Formats: sequence, C-alpha cells, structure tokens
Amino acid sequence: MKLVYKLEELIPKIEVSSEEDVAMLELARSQFQSTHFVYMPPGRKIRPHFHREREEVYVILSGRARLRLGDEYVEVGEGYFAYVPRGTVHAAESIGAEPLMLIFVSTPPYDPKRDRYYI
Repeated sequence: MKLVYKLEELIPKIEVSSEEDVAMLELARSQFQSTHFVYMPPGRKIRPHFHREREEVYVILSGRARLRLGDEYVEVGEGYFAYVPRGTVHAAESIGAEPLMLIFVSTPPYDPKRDRYYI
C-alpha cells in the first residue's frame, strides 16, 4: 500500500462511472477504515441514501457542493469538513463550475454493495 500521494497526480487516473456520477480512487484501507479520493464533474449528483453500519467524513479539497445531511442542506467548498453519522440520509451535488474534489473516509471500510440503501 502506498503511504503518500500527490493528489493532483491522481486526476488523470480518474474515470467517472455513468452509474455513480462520481469517480473514487481508494488511497488506503485497513480493517477499521477506508480512505478515498473523490472526483465529481460539475452538475453530477449522488442520490440520497444511508448506511446502517458506516459513518463517513468528507474533507473538501476544491469545487463546490450542495450536501444533504438528514433534513439539512448546506453548501460547502474548499476547506470544509462534513461528518455523516450512520443512519443519516445524505446526498451530494457538484454545483460549481469546477469539479468537486474531496477526501472521503469511511468507518468501517467502504462497501456499497453491502451497506448502501437508496431512498
């Protein structure tokens, strides 16, 4: 496992899935957490969903987003931090002219097939 990344070097490796509207590159994984670099082109969305077993943290690196966290909607940009407790309905939309880029940490590790419930 690589321990240090220069994030701008990851951008050319990004492939945005038509199913997900987002690209994620895993940077680190252990039995307790996984950390990903996330890239969302402008106008793309992650549909509202929740997790029964996981909590998430987002650190916004660049771009702008409208986040749904439960019943609250908030606009965020570079330098923002967001915490998503397990069971919280959440969603994201890239709203700026630039792609949204963020670091995403999941505890326990990210496993969308096992613990993601769309509403």
